[in-house]
Amino acid sequence: MNDVPVGWAGRVMQWLAFGTRLVLVNVLFVAGTLAGLVVFGLFPAAVAATTVLGRLRLGGTGDDGQGDHVVRDFVTVYRSQFWHINRVGSLFWLAGVVLYLNVLTAAGTATAAPGADANSLVHAVLLVLAALAGLGTLAAAVTAVGLCSRYRDSLAAVWRTAFVLPLVSPLMGLSLLATLAAAVVIFSAVPVLVPLVGASLPLLLSGWLVGRRLQPN
Repeated sequence: MNDVPVGWAGRVMQWLAFGTRLVLVNVLFVAGTLAGLVVFGLFPAAVAATTVLGRLRLGGTGDDGQGDHVVRDFVTVYRSQFWHINRVGSLFWLAGVVLYLNVLTAAGTATAAPGADANSLVHAVLLVLAALAGLGTLAAAVTAVGLCSRYRDSLAAVWRTAFVLPLVSPLMGLSLLATLAAAVVIFSAVPVLVPLVGASLPLLLSGWLVGRRLQPN
C-alpha cells in the first residue's frame, strides 16, 4: 500500500483495495466456517480472519492487489491452529449450550406455572442472570479470538485472560458488545452488506479493540 501514488486519488485507491480485501476475508471466513462444519470451523475461521485483518490494518499482507497473500495467510493460520483453537472454543460452545438450556428451562417453567407472582419474579431474575452470563460469555469468546490471533498460549491461560480481561477492562468489554450490537442493527437495516462484510468488519473492529487493550502503556 505504500507504493500507491500520493494524493487523494491514491488515498481512494488505498481504501478501495482495503474494502476489496475486507470482502475477500469475509468470503474466506464463511468458507472456513463451512469447511469445519460450522461447529469446528467457526473459531479457527474467526482467528484466521482476525489475524489477517490485523495485518491488513497495519499495511501488511503484500501489495499485489490480487489477494494472494490474504488467502495464503488465512489458510496458513487456519490450518496451523485448527485443533488448538477448537480446544479453546470448546469451552464457549459448552457454555452457550448450558445457557441456552437454562433459558429454555426457565421460560418453560414460567409458562407452565403462570399466576404465581413469586415464581414469576424468580424466573425473571433467572432470565436476567442468564442474559448477563450470556453477554459475559460472548465478550469472553470475542476476546479469546483476539488473543489467539496474537499469541499461542495454553488453554488455561487463554480462558483465564478471556474471562478476566473484559472484567478488569469494562470499557473494552462494553465496546466489544456495542460493536456486535451495532453490527446487528446495521446489517439488519442493510442486509446486502452481510455477504460482503458481515463477519470481516466486526472482526476487524473487535480485533483492534482487544489488541489495543493488550498493548503496553
